[in-house]
Formats: sequence, C-alpha cells, structure tokens
Amino acid sequence: MSKQEVLTILENYGLSATRSLGQNFLCNDAVIDEILDLAKITKSKQVLEIGPGIGALSEKAASSAAAYTAVEIDQTFTTRLHNLLDPLGGEVIFQDYLKWDADSLSGEKRNPDVILSNLPYYVMTPIMVKLMQDFPLCPKMVFMVEEEACDRIFAMPGSKQYGPLAILTDLFGRKEKCFNVDGGSFYPAPNTTSSVIRIERSLSNEDGQSNPHVSCFRDAEWFSMVTGAFALRRKTLVNSLSSGGKYSKNQILSALSEMGQRETVRSEDLLPTDFVVLYQILRGRKGE
Repeated sequence: MSKQEVLTILENYGLSATRSLGQNFLCNDAVIDEILDLAKITKSKQVLEIGPGIGALSEKAASSAAAYTAVEIDQTFTTRLHNLLDPLGGEVIFQDYLKWDADSLSGEKRNPDVILSNLPYYVMTPIMVKLMQDFPLCPKMVFMVEEEACDRIFAMPGSKQYGPLAILTDLFGRKEKCFNVDGGSFYPAPNTTSSVIRIERSLSNEDGQSNPHVSCFRDAEWFSMVTGAFALRRKTLVNSLSSGGKYSKNQILSALSEMGQRETVRSEDLLPTDFVVLYQILRGRKGE
C-alpha cells in the first residue's frame, strides 16, 4: 500500500486519521512485506490483528491465513474493512480491544497462531499486557511500536528502564527487535521512528504446547504484584510492594529470605523468574 493508495482510500471513504487514537497509516509495501515475512502466515494459521486501520497488513494477511480476525476501535472504518475483508472470509469486530472479551471468539479462532498489531504509544503497554493474558499460548506476536518503547521492552535487570513490561515479555518468550521504520513510511508521518519487534512463546517441554509461566499470564493478581513492586522505584521492594496494602512487610521479608534475597533488594535487581517465585511464596502465605 503506497501513500497515494492510502490517500485514495481515505478520500473514497471519507476517512481521516484520528490523532487521539494514534492513527498513522502504514504506506510502505516493502515494510508491509517484511512484517508479513516475520509473521510467516500460512494457510494453516489462525491470525488475529489488533487495530487494522484501513487494512495495510490485512488483505495480505487474510489472503494467506486459514482464518483472519481483526479487532478495530474506529467504527468509521466499517465500510472500508468489510469491503476489503468480507470477500476473503475475514471477520472484523468493532470494539475497543481493552474492553473486549477475548472469550467471545469461538472455535480455533480463540487460539490464534499469529497476532499482529501496530500499537499506538499511549496504549502500547495495556494492549500488550492484555494480549499476553488473553492469549498466553499464542506462538508468535509481531508488533510495531515506537522505537523508544524498546528501551522498556528489552530492558535488563538492574537498569532504570527495567519494569513490568520487560518482565512480562521475558517470561512470555524470546523477543527480538527486527528492524526500524522511519516516519516517512506512514501517513500522516509521525515525528518518531518505529520498530518492528517479534515475540515468540517459550515452550516448557518437547510437546510444543505449553508456556512454563502460563499460569502467571492468566492471573491478574500476579501482574498486579509485579506492577506494585515497581510502584515506588526509589524504595526497596519491601517498601514498594507493601505500600499497596495487599502484602505486609513481614510477609514480603519472609518470602525474600526464603528466596535467599537480601531484605534491602530493589525490584529492578530481581530476575523475571524471581517474580514468579515471589508470587508463589506470597500466595501461599496470603492468610498469614
């Protein structure tokens, strides 16, 4: 999809980019092809796309997949997306993904093989979190994000950027920053550089069916504990996590002792798997 094609579509359907929704339409065929190459969509794959917009990725993705489903917040795109996807057997759900119930998907569509999304910066974290909670067994997710967001996604323990998003994506699986996309590849052109990242699910065993941390992704309380641990970054983990009121300082100190961690440890010094262990211990002592 070229810039001229985007302009023609917008004119023909009376559409425009909505700044409040972070809409910038991809208009570079080379980038589109690179993204789809990373996704490796085949006729055996179930594909879910969040925020298809006017369908830069959608037509090729739907044509290549066994089944394609899109969730789009902007209902002004209704006619455009139905005209594009209905002939290909694609399904479009006009909902705010953050308010949408993924369990409304039926059959094999409930277990997508590939998830695609060009994520607006202002909702990047909540959408990524919800996707991993909704679809913890999805083998592959390919996202477009603002390049600066990679500092948080790929942050290492001990760094200032390390936090819940880095922990969640680390536990989900192998992640890689694949390539950058300049602002000129979008209409309207943003003043930022974007990055395409790929996250592939970790497997717990040779059967290729499970993620060893799948229970965490399905447990909202676990993620709440992780975010609580980073609520007061300048404080120790004990002070930060206890500030939420769910766990007492004594409970947290006892759990850290059992883990062989010092009581003055800060949240950014723990490994992602440490937060799994911490939660398991705290959950067992919740009534103490």
